[in-house]
Amino acid sequence: MDNVQIAANQILRGLVLNITREADPLGASAELIRAILKQHGHSLDKSDVKGICKYLEGKGLVKINGTKNEVLKVSRFIAYITPTGIDVLEGTIQIEGIELAVD
Repeated sequence: MDNVQIAANQILRGLVLNITREADPLGASAELIRAILKQHGHSLDKSDVKGICKYLEGKGLVKINGTKNEVLKVSRFIAYITPTGIDVLEGTIQIEGIELAVD
């Protein structure tokens, strides 16, 4: 992976983390995250968004609740920010692999 792609991934993770904070306390679905990222010029599919959320979950920055009903063919994927995720956004702690956009 080249440096440009690494940096782009880090920025996307930071954006997704911000989206989960903005969606707090209701959480952010994969569809909501995709829509907001699209507004920022990033076109990702649902599996990419879920992958970013799972990465953030692995770092303890978000919690994912997912349910699936095979009979009704309904599934939900909701990401919620954790206190550690808020600390990262506030600059209290730094986590490698996350780049926060500077306004």
